[in-house]
Amino acid sequence: MSNAMAADGPVGAVGAVGALDARLRQVSPGRDPDRWALAAYRLAVALGEDASPNRPESLRRALDLLTRAALVFDATRAPLEHARVLNATGATWRAMGDPIRAETAFATAVELLAERSRDRELGSVLSNLGLARLESGDVAAALTTFDHALVVLRRAGGDQPTSEDLRALASAALNRGQALLAMPEPERSAPDDGSPGDSFLAGAVAAIDEGLAVTSSDDGPLQFGMLHHTLGLIRMRADDLPGAVEAFGTALSVFTRSTFPFQYAIASFNRGRAFERSDDLRRALVDYENAAQLFDPRLHRDQWHEAATRLADVERRLVADSPGTVRADHLVGLLVGVGAPERTSLLRERVGRLHRRAPEVRRGELRQLAEAGLRLGRVPCDML
Repeated sequence: MSNAMAADGPVGAVGAVGALDARLRQVSPGRDPDRWALAAYRLAVALGEDASPNRPESLRRALDLLTRAALVFDATRAPLEHARVLNATGATWRAMGDPIRAETAFATAVELLAERSRDRELGSVLSNLGLARLESGDVAAALTTFDHALVVLRRAGGDQPTSEDLRALASAALNRGQALLAMPEPERSAPDDGSPGDSFLAGAVAAIDEGLAVTSSDDGPLQFGMLHHTLGLIRMRADDLPGAVEAFGTALSVFTRSTFPFQYAIASFNRGRAFERSDDLRRALVDYENAAQLFDPRLHRDQWHEAATRLADVERRLVADSPGTVRADHLVGLLVGVGAPERTSLLRERVGRLHRRAPEVRRGELRQLAEAGLRLGRVPCDML
């Protein structure tokens, strides 16, 4: 994680787990095994979306339910249902950090779906299989799998693709772009003009462009935001720091604190890296602080540690340049130095965050900002 953070972490809350759990308890696996297996499958999928500190326990329970459901919906009697259970099983193994077992489950599901003309489902499972192969370190196999997924999903949509078809296609294109970004340096093909990396980056951008052509912030906000986030990482690899900042900014316009907090934190962190590399330390400080405050150390320990470490490093550099200053001085200095639209955006972000803090913490931070403004001696009227 030393180069960039990936924005594919948990999204949302458990949701209807309680209701699905109650429904499962009302069904007897002995008297009505098919109905019980369907209820178990639905509950397992919901448990897989648990983003709370209880997530490890939820995943273990989901895996147990899916294992039992697969015995009811066996491959011979119910091949389509068995494939769906295996797809959910693979997703659970991925979430538990075991891409090898996930790959086995996804591959078996692909075999079952390929025989049944279920292109939309097949394409989505192929995309999942590619992710498992990518996480296990086989980038070449992952790229081949994503290419297969894209062919199947384009065929599934036909001339009149549904919104679901387009979201699946956008996700597969995103995954292909991320796989190209993850490809080890020696495996990248050099272009004819001899400038290393250009063709690789062009391929990654082309994949992202295909995804952006079929989605929008309204129809597929998660895919749209992640596509722009990945574009930002590609721009950073190409040393196009202004382009990276712009792409991360677009992602952050979709990944709000309330709707996609984890993705918002990741995009903030990576935009902070782009600002830091541009020696725009005050903006980097703000983005690293946002990321460090949003990451939950219980769930995102590594991400939180890296954001907090980079925040401290940038703060030390700022203090070395301006001895005796504190963080609030740099924030107010940034607010004074930018134009009104950016200042308004920064203030809304700051005030919105303070609104959710404990009253004594909120008062303390507001006091620090006021004192920093007094030390600076000049504050724009639109900050008053």
